[in-house]
Amino acid sequence: MEFLRENQISIINFIQGICAIIMLLTLITKNMSRSRKMVLFFLELSALCLLSAVEFSYAYRGTPGHFAYIVVRLSKILDHFFALMTIFIFNIYMKDIFLHEVGLKKSPVLLNIVDFIFLLGISCLVVAEFFGLYYKVDETNNYVRQNGRIVSYIIPFVSLSFQLVCLIYHRKKIPWRNFLPLVLFIVFPMIMSVLQFFANGLALGSLSTVGMVIVLYVFELQNLNLAVERAHRLEVEMLERYKKELEETVKIRTRELRVANEKAEHLLLNILPRDVAKELTEHPDRVIAHRIPKATVLFTDIVGFTKMSSGMSADETVAMLNEMFSLFDERAEREGIEKIKTIGDAYMAVAGLSSKSADDGEEEKMVRFAQGLLDDVRTFNETFPVKVQIRVGINTGALVAGVIGKTKFIYDIWGDTVNVASRMESTGEPMRVHVSESTYNHVKNDFAWRGPVQVEVKGKGLMNGYFL
Repeated sequence: MEFLRENQISIINFIQGICAIIMLLTLITKNMSRSRKMVLFFLELSALCLLSAVEFSYAYRGTPGHFAYIVVRLSKILDHFFALMTIFIFNIYMKDIFLHEVGLKKSPVLLNIVDFIFLLGISCLVVAEFFGLYYKVDETNNYVRQNGRIVSYIIPFVSLSFQLVCLIYHRKKIPWRNFLPLVLFIVFPMIMSVLQFFANGLALGSLSTVGMVIVLYVFELQNLNLAVERAHRLEVEMLERYKKELEETVKIRTRELRVANEKAEHLLLNILPRDVAKELTEHPDRVIAHRIPKATVLFTDIVGFTKMSSGMSADETVAMLNEMFSLFDERAEREGIEKIKTIGDAYMAVAGLSSKSADDGEEEKMVRFAQGLLDDVRTFNETFPVKVQIRVGINTGALVAGVIGKTKFIYDIWGDTVNVASRMESTGEPMRVHVSESTYNHVKNDFAWRGPVQVEVKGKGLMNGYFL
């Protein structure tokens, strides 16, 4: 306590500087709603004024003279006024939280009552100044506490209590990242105000209130960062969902949905791996192309899909592809396989695009992924009326990956490795995994194989293939 008494003015000056900086940061912060920005700005301004009033109050008390008397009286009035004003603006901040974060249609009744308590507090402050109910200033310009000063503590205490009760009542609707700073803002000043009531000469209530205002801004920045991150994840999820759901239906949309079709096509052509999307966002003018020295490519398609789909409606066809490819996508995400695209009933994926994973057994991972695809098809056939079989082809080698296009983008891979993987699939057998010799050489000791089988590859002649 003695340390606080001796260094109170220095601490106040330091916190004033922080408040001034935060006021500026609040004005220039992007991605924050105008209402939230203005409430935080005036909350910091009120806190700054509160500290200034406290500083003048302590600086001139005990100093003789009429000027000192005026400063002491005025600073004490402003001390009480801005303490009430800070609680009032915080009440507006809470209303904004309940209306925009929680989703209530109107402000809680308890918060509306706090507004009336604020007006009551201002009225009591005016009356107290005329009749000296809170304090009196003696001949040495020092404050002399009066019995009525307890009213100056009760009014803010009741306001904060109502706000706390409102928070507790709606606690299940408020995210923890909002609930925690709001509770701290209320409880900590309440505790410090009780201590200040018994410790004359220390502005514990004011300092704790201003401290919580600063903490509130820090939490608000954290919420803003989380909101941006959540929006980014939502955008990626929307792109993936639209690709799976609209790829086959976009061609049969009616003219009334043409605008929606254009948006869907734009989304479909802009699905990129996360790291590539980040690079493209940071460097929009850079050509994104990578030569991958060793990667493993997988192709799979449905056996007899054309004949099968001719006996199905469009909705049934899309539902079948969507359900099956959804299983494939989930497995790819679990096992760290990068899905590249779907083309009709064909599914294309790759492992080893990252330099970090080039020597991490990507060939074995891809073969196990292929086994999992066969398991997914068997699971799919247990519930779907049409029984499906797929062929799977895998090849390992060098390839080129990159983003092409200027107004619309697509991420793709090219090279003989891709062509051979496609040939392995087309020459494979239903519900069998067919791999090239390059893949076989990496995993021949990890699985049981049948072969070699001679495969004619356009432009390369006869090649050896192996069946798992």
